[in-house]
Amino acid sequence: MGKESTDRGFVLLGIKYEAAALGGVGETGLARIEEQIRTEAGDSWATNEQVIRGRNAVRAEHGLAPLGEPPRETVRGADPAVRPLWRRLFGG
Repeated sequence: MGKESTDRGFVLLGIKYEAAALGGVGETGLARIEEQIRTEAGDSWATNEQVIRGRNAVRAEHGLAPLGEPPRETVRGADPAVRPLWRRLFGG
C-alpha cells in the first residue's frame, strides 16, 4: 500500500471516528473504532495529521471548530441554503 492510499485511509478513519463520536454511538462503539484506528495508525493515532484532517472535516461539516481551537460562534438565522445538503434534507 502506497503512502497516498495510507494517508487516505487514515483520513477516512478520522472521519469514521468523529462521525461516530458526534453521532453518539456510545463508549463501546467508539472504543471499537479507536482500536481499529490504533491497529492501522499506531498508538499515536490521536495526533496523526491525517486522522485529525478527517476528524476536522466532519467537525467543519457540523459547524464545529477544528480540534484544538476555541468553539465557533453560532450564527442565528443563517441562510438554510448554506447548510450542507444532508442537513437541509434531514433537518438539523
